[in-house]
Amino acid sequence: MIAISRKDKLVSVAVMGEFTLDDYREFEREMLAVLPEAGKVDVLMDLRDMLGYTLDVAWEEIRFSRSHADDFGKIAIVTDEQWMIWTAWLSRLFIHADLRVFDEDAQALEWLTGQAVETMQTVESSYSTLIAASQLITHLSDPNWIIFDCRHDLADFDAGESSYGESHIPGARFAHLDRNLAGVKNGRNGRHPLPHPKDMAAWLGSQGVANDSQVVAYDASGGIFAARLWWLLRWLGHDKVAVLDGGWQAWAMAGYPATTEPPELTPREFYASAASGAVDVNFVHSHLQQASMRLLDARAADRFAGENETLDPIGGHIPGALNRSYKNNLDQQGRFKPADVLRREFQEMLGSGSPGQIVHQCGSGVTACHNLLAMEIAGLSGSRLYPGSWSEWCSDTRRPIATG
Repeated sequence: MIAISRKDKLVSVAVMGEFTLDDYREFEREMLAVLPEAGKVDVLMDLRDMLGYTLDVAWEEIRFSRSHADDFGKIAIVTDEQWMIWTAWLSRLFIHADLRVFDEDAQALEWLTGQAVETMQTVESSYSTLIAASQLITHLSDPNWIIFDCRHDLADFDAGESSYGESHIPGARFAHLDRNLAGVKNGRNGRHPLPHPKDMAAWLGSQGVANDSQVVAYDASGGIFAARLWWLLRWLGHDKVAVLDGGWQAWAMAGYPATTEPPELTPREFYASAASGAVDVNFVHSHLQQASMRLLDARAADRFAGENETLDPIGGHIPGALNRSYKNNLDQQGRFKPADVLRREFQEMLGSGSPGQIVHQCGSGVTACHNLLAMEIAGLSGSRLYPGSWSEWCSDTRRPIATG
């Protein structure tokens, strides 16, 4: 089992028990997410509870070390009498890094940061894109960590709440897409318009979320509904929010605890910053076919083409939009692809453009948030959401549509 946290350019890794190939791949995903934005990274590795590593890890580490030999600065290892074994292994992984061994965390942190421990802030876990089930399990008892179950079915309004009542992660609150993560519909603003920022902030506070809370969202649909809550919090200026990678399935497959009991809520004050990161229908209409805006549609290819439309009265897409189904962000296990893969795929769509030119849309501003999250994981920040999306666009027959 592995637990990873990050603050700025310092990544803290704790290994417990045997270091398996799955643990290694989780480590690699986290590193690949950090490296594009942080440059050289320093690492604190606590191996005091590590018992060994499987042989398949040794093969994977060779590939990683060849690709990222110059990406690490200082590597501080906290270990015990096994230090010679683990140090030899890590020396192969971090070829060109300055690697040193310590008996205590305080000494290691002081060397890494150049600050005396007593004047240094504690390195805290903070997650702003994804979190693994093995990381979340270590924070279940932390009152400042707020978990939301966002399970939903667009074809069955009550399915998510029923699943929550049957079993959910201990401490998780339930967030309903239509009641909590969307505003009032008027027939012209799409199927899931944005809630008013004040209403959203009040609801978050009622659920125990404060401005210093770490929020985690999960669902059972590849992250599409959890990503909506992720984006809404960032829209309100709250960056400490992450999606559980692999969702409810990853949690259940790991054998982690579940409950039927709802949590006891202690309301707190949540203050929203000025909402940002969204564009409206007038912006989209006025920028059609202009190089300053590139529309990415997260729906499936058939709905984008105007075929098999079951949710909206008219099929098709906004003229000039490109199709990037949210499903392309996931691997075969339903987890997000590595950051470098996502970065390459989105850059192919960007061409010579910048992330700030991208406007994401889908059917109703939900799965588009999945593409926004994927770009953030890839280190491509600055894209925006058109919340009304196709369901708003097609509500006015005077607006142009395209098919095929």
